[in-house]
Amino acid sequence: MKKKILGIATALTLAAGLTLVATPAHAIFRASSCANHYLNLVSSNTTCWGGAGYTTVTLYGVYHLIAGNNAGFVQRSSGTLYFTKWWSTSMASCTVAGINIY
Repeated sequence: MKKKILGIATALTLAAGLTLVATPAHAIFRASSCANHYLNLVSSNTTCWGGAGYTTVTLYGVYHLIAGNNAGFVQRSSGTLYFTKWWSTSMASCTVAGINIY
């Protein structure tokens, strides 16, 4: 009986561990090419982002944001900038340290 309970407890622990390690299918990602539905952070090295979640980055010289089909915020050297879907704005060149897409 003890072995059976120990076996069940071990199986549940492993299952719980696998659940915590697995990444969600909608996790934020850097797109290999920019499209109008991605979040575009425009600089001399423009990057584009999709999915949902938070990631830390170091992006220098960002001067324009195009939200695409995304809402969220970016953490900039000059403060946090919140954006809604299909929003676009120019800004003073800054460093982006974090991206969050809802």
